[in-house]
Amino acid sequence: MEKYGNKFLLSKKIICVLLVLFVVWSVALSLVVYYAGVYQMDPEAEPEPEPEPSKNVKVTDVRLPRHLVPEKYKLELVPFIIKDNFTIKGYVEIDVLCESPGNNITLHTADMTIENKTVVVENDSKERINIDRYSYDTAREFFILHFAYDLQPGERYKVKISFTALLQDNLKGFYRSVYTDLRTEKKEYIAVTQFQATDARRAFPCFDEPGIKSKYEVSLGRTRDMTSISNMPIRIEGEDMEEDADYVWDHYEESVKMSSYLVAFVVSKFDYRQSETLGNNVTFRIWSRADAVGQTAYARDIGPKILEFFENYFQVKFPLPKQDMIALPDFGAGAMENWGLITYRETALLFEEGVSSASNKQRIATVVSHELAHQWFGNLVTPSWWTDLWLNEGFASYVEYLGVEAVQPQLKLLEQFIVYELQDVLKIDALESSHPISIPVKHPDEISEIFDRISYGKGASIIRMMDKFLTSQTFQRGLSNYLTDLQFSAATQDDLWEHLTQQGHRDGTLPTSMTVKEVMDTWTLQTGFPLLTINRNYPGKSASLSQERFLLNPSQKSEETWWIPVTFTSPGGNFNNTYNNIWMANNERSKNIGGLPSGDTPVIFNVQETGYYRVNYDTENWKLIAATLQADHRKIHVANRAQILDDALELAKVGKLDYEIALSLTGYLDKETEYIPWVSALSGLSHINRMLKRTSAYGEFKGYMLRLLSPIYQRVGFNPRSDDQHLDVLLRKKVVSWACSMGLEDCKENAKKKFGFWMDMVNPDGNGNNPIDVNLKSETYCSALRDGGEDEWNFAWNRYEASNVASEKATILSALGCTQEVWLLNRYLNMSLTQGSGVRKQDGSKVIGTIARNTVGRYLAFDFIRERWATIKEYWGSASFTLPGIMKNTLSYRNTRFELTELKEFEKKHSGDFGTSERAVKQAIEGAAANVKWMEKNYEVVWSWLKEYNKNTRY
Repeated sequence: MEKYGNKFLLSKKIICVLLVLFVVWSVALSLVVYYAGVYQMDPEAEPEPEPEPSKNVKVTDVRLPRHLVPEKYKLELVPFIIKDNFTIKGYVEIDVLCESPGNNITLHTADMTIENKTVVVENDSKERINIDRYSYDTAREFFILHFAYDLQPGERYKVKISFTALLQDNLKGFYRSVYTDLRTEKKEYIAVTQFQATDARRAFPCFDEPGIKSKYEVSLGRTRDMTSISNMPIRIEGEDMEEDADYVWDHYEESVKMSSYLVAFVVSKFDYRQSETLGNNVTFRIWSRADAVGQTAYARDIGPKILEFFENYFQVKFPLPKQDMIALPDFGAGAMENWGLITYRETALLFEEGVSSASNKQRIATVVSHELAHQWFGNLVTPSWWTDLWLNEGFASYVEYLGVEAVQPQLKLLEQFIVYELQDVLKIDALESSHPISIPVKHPDEISEIFDRISYGKGASIIRMMDKFLTSQTFQRGLSNYLTDLQFSAATQDDLWEHLTQQGHRDGTLPTSMTVKEVMDTWTLQTGFPLLTINRNYPGKSASLSQERFLLNPSQKSEETWWIPVTFTSPGGNFNNTYNNIWMANNERSKNIGGLPSGDTPVIFNVQETGYYRVNYDTENWKLIAATLQADHRKIHVANRAQILDDALELAKVGKLDYEIALSLTGYLDKETEYIPWVSALSGLSHINRMLKRTSAYGEFKGYMLRLLSPIYQRVGFNPRSDDQHLDVLLRKKVVSWACSMGLEDCKENAKKKFGFWMDMVNPDGNGNNPIDVNLKSETYCSALRDGGEDEWNFAWNRYEASNVASEKATILSALGCTQEVWLLNRYLNMSLTQGSGVRKQDGSKVIGTIARNTVGRYLAFDFIRERWATIKEYWGSASFTLPGIMKNTLSYRNTRFELTELKEFEKKHSGDFGTSERAVKQAIEGAAANVKWMEKNYEVVWSWLKEYNKNTRY
């Protein structure tokens, strides 16, 4: 080191030495720290670090803590329905009761912004409680206020929160919809809600579980040129808003206790028509776009009458002073039963005489009845958790038929139950990938996934079965007691079983040694349903009964058994007695019974198909049934004729019955004039149609179908008749659809000619100018577009855009997918995902589905789904009710090993990423595997039978 002036200089040698010393010192220090740490650690080996959780792993412990109960919400919301500024400003006060110690307040929130500094918690004395910290659990959608000390049992607290959110167009939560006002030709926006199942949390912080009920006091801010509606009547309307002179407040009366998913509000420029007030003094209004308000007459007529019917049926008064129903331009579900404010798609509420069809009228009646039934089953008494969703949907899906039958008996809806509910859902429930009707669910995707045919159709079918084995009088009294005792609270299925058991024992309709729970647990807690096989002892007038699970493609032997209500009769016997005197217990795999008819008379089990099971017979009894159908089919009740055809074709599908026997039963159909058996027959034959459509055997199948259809086609004709009853209209619709698709020339020519007349009109959109029978529009449009080209497609699209009637738009939208032009189908698929294309988001799945059902379009639709899956999921959301329907339509009816492999690869690629459609994908794969097996086993057999039939049968 040298001194240079007042500085010191280091030589290179000294610098090198110092660097070496520094390195040695650093290493030594690291070793000391390391070994000091080792000797202080627990002597056990440190486990490997946990891998990062997959982005697709769903949390399942999503339930709220139970120490707090909300007693009242005071909610203020201002939706700013302004283009480029779609936002929501909100404020909520929640009064809560502490029932057990807890150091937090946990609320559901999603898709909103809360400024923590605005959150206030007060005790009963209005003293502020210090909030220790805030946390957000985004996976569980929790907003948590943490306290240093426990909240005290018995004390009441008030939570005050200010928040903001976006008014999105995603069809959930508090969202926006848009339409064009035909009078001004301007776009108008509305703010509407859809909260079921877990989306109230997107509108305001809340305890968003079905079993947690509270009262609500709602205030809605709006511009002066709009109106608002909510669950309750308005208390103060149009109060000036201090912050903004352009806005006013509507303050609503305090609600009854209800679940968060039933809260609803709409801010719009809609108009309404009020029904005549009936004896119950309930104000009943139907709301719609102002230029569609004339289409509310039918709903306005039947709605109050059905509501009054349910009051009498349940023997419980409707607890609200008013009932609003509103038709929305954009709505993800078909309808939603919000208490006092039921929301609908336009197609489910609006009917235009001369434009909407008889099928549209029937749909409106059933949906209105279904939603009004929910005002008791679901709203008044609510499932404590979504596990028992079926108590909501199953009951509403059954008693909707009773409501329509009482008010619109000419629709003969009860007759149609077995084909549109029972037989339909039996096909789904025959899959191993089906699920119990009462199923534990946790994550919101799982909850949304069970809004399916099992909860609705199977639920309705087993409730109908229970109605019959208890007798309708006992059943009705038990329901009334249940609703009365548990009103404004939450329940489980066991609560209902207890009330029905008590009434059954009281009335003597249920043996005292049995309980409803004992019976019904075998139907609600197990997957699937039984096949009851009958082997007759003809000389002894007895039979051996055996039960096993009916499965489409069993992978292993099933051990499930059920409590089965057994009924039987003979042709010409008493088909009106559906009460069973025989039970087959769940510990009886087989059972011997007597009292059967003589050996030359057929026996028919499951009278009017009131039981949720299929029936197979020994070969001789099947032959006796076939002979009776040929000789005089009217000796067998129309419901059992439908049952026989459905059971036989499904039994043949799974190899439990020879196709020769099953198909021979259809031979009597040239004499059949009733709608229900034809629906069952064509439903069963549709499976063969799909299996053979792309094979060499399809020509023979078409020949068979034309021979089958020609007599009934000649009988019902292509044109309406003055003496048509409702079921005659539906039968013609069904027959024409099949006849045109099978290539019947008269059918195709009629459709082509009538559509051509329409195309040639100067003003095709003029009132009453459409020459096509209003009840055959769907069939005529589809046939004309299937045989036409670009001109026909463009003409139909222009009519879609010009129409102001939702049912007409929906009919055209489906028919546009019938074209055989590949480029048109591809363009149409892309329109389904493109905002501004003319296809609304709510209808995109309909477009994809109708193309997927098209023979030409099925491959295009699957390719589209595979290529655009990420976009589809983002567009509709993983928890959307839409996705399962898309998957069902797109992936169904594959029947080659190559196609099965494609499905499996698709599932593997997106494993854990299907959201609500996960079960639909599994069911499609299981169905495809069964179809492959069917082709290997039955293709040649069926083809040979068809060739022989066509050779020996005149056409």
